[in-house]
Amino acid sequence: MSRPRLAWVLNLDAEHELEHGRTFTPSDHLRALVARESRRLIGSLVLEHDVVLDESDRTNGARRAEGLLGLCWSPTPRALALLRAGGATPIESAGVEALRSVNARPFAAALRVEHAPGSFDKYVVATLEDALAQLSRPASLGWLVRRSFGAAGRGRRRIASGAPDAGELAWLVASLRSGPLVIEPWVEVTREFTRSGWVTADGDVSLSAPCLQSVAANGAWTGTERDEERLTRRSEDEQLAAVFERAGRALAANGYFGPFGIDAYRHRTADGREALNPLSEINARFTMDWATALGPGALERWLAVAAPRPARHTQ
Repeated sequence: MSRPRLAWVLNLDAEHELEHGRTFTPSDHLRALVARESRRLIGSLVLEHDVVLDESDRTNGARRAEGLLGLCWSPTPRALALLRAGGATPIESAGVEALRSVNARPFAAALRVEHAPGSFDKYVVATLEDALAQLSRPASLGWLVRRSFGAAGRGRRRIASGAPDAGELAWLVASLRSGPLVIEPWVEVTREFTRSGWVTADGDVSLSAPCLQSVAANGAWTGTERDEERLTRRSEDEQLAAVFERAGRALAANGYFGPFGIDAYRHRTADGREALNPLSEINARFTMDWATALGPGALERWLAVAAPRPARHTQ
């Protein structure tokens, strides 16, 4: 597969920037993690002849991407500045406030209540008092607590029902400084699903075929495959497609346009049955499996349909 060269900024730490804003400076550990995971995108989302820009392009003035169209993993202000420093022209993208709004976990939690209720409730809490009250309630496997921002298994913690210990309490206090928490019962997951696609500024949504996802114990993505064996039940597939469509329209209504994906899963209930959680998270950006899910030529199709133009705003 070939296409014109593109310039990329693979800012897989975008959620951290959205959380901390202008004060965000990645640690050495986070830089190494982003560099390692970014290599997994070469040959799928990013082609060998593309130019991948990094922090050195901001300082050395080499402008390695002069004249190229520029794309980001997520079009945060820091990533767009890197594209421009490298000489690339970023495509038009959503503003940073829209990115913050739709990538915060409470956004997906609210959408789930309205359009995708599952077999359990999610709770959004903004104070320590409310968090402790929720965690004190019975939950046979404990609770999963998520910060407003997080990705690749970061920003989440399993806490047993009852009173948190000192370490858990300190984590809750620190997490609440960055925004509300989303609390849900910890469940036994039996099958992970994902759908990918894009939404235009007008709210037109395109989506992939059903895909199966695998994650590590901490929730970090490890792989995705198209569901060629049709392990997704037809009723689940229809529900996931409908949820994706509604998520896309909600993203557009809140000022976001571009690539996105949703995560979902089947899980065991207290009485031993299996149930679908049709909306676990919304990732309003590219995802590790975006190109795999949409198949060959996905990026070209998106660029053609979305009719990207050079960015008009500077963020």
